[in-house]
Amino acid sequence: MDVRAIRRAARIAGCTLALSLIAFSAVAAGGKGVTWRKAGHANGVDRVACFSPECDAYRGDTVCSARLPVLCLNQDGAPSPVPTDYYNGWAKGNIALSRAVRGDSFKSRGEADAFCRAEFGPGYRMAGHHDGDGGWGWQAYGNIDAATRFWITVIDQPSSCWN
Repeated sequence: MDVRAIRRAARIAGCTLALSLIAFSAVAAGGKGVTWRKAGHANGVDRVACFSPECDAYRGDTVCSARLPVLCLNQDGAPSPVPTDYYNGWAKGNIALSRAVRGDSFKSRGEADAFCRAEFGPGYRMAGHHDGDGGWGWQAYGNIDAATRFWITVIDQPSSCWN
């Protein structure tokens, strides 16, 4: 091999290593993603929230190999039928739970959003911590299963399985 071929092989190996580190950063960070649960239901509206100590919005609370549903949201601009406050906002739409999947099934937020669209149709995406504007809990139309925790994302924290 000549020097140029060796340098090219080294660059390719370096790029491959960098991409591998990005793809597996959740494992390096402890391999956990954030999960929420249903907090209540009244008049066609569900309240979903992060509850301590079972929810860690900063580092994740559930191993990414766990199979849980994804909370999907279609923010269609629906007006709020219920009182709201900072920690109990209105997400302006409808929620649904997907089939159970491993948290590490997705390599990006875009993949998780596409999964929700495939499960429920146009307009759906993975729900986020701040979808009710404040964070920690919010309300939307729906009647999801109260017996299971579900995957959710936090945009400004490394607590999703793909981070």
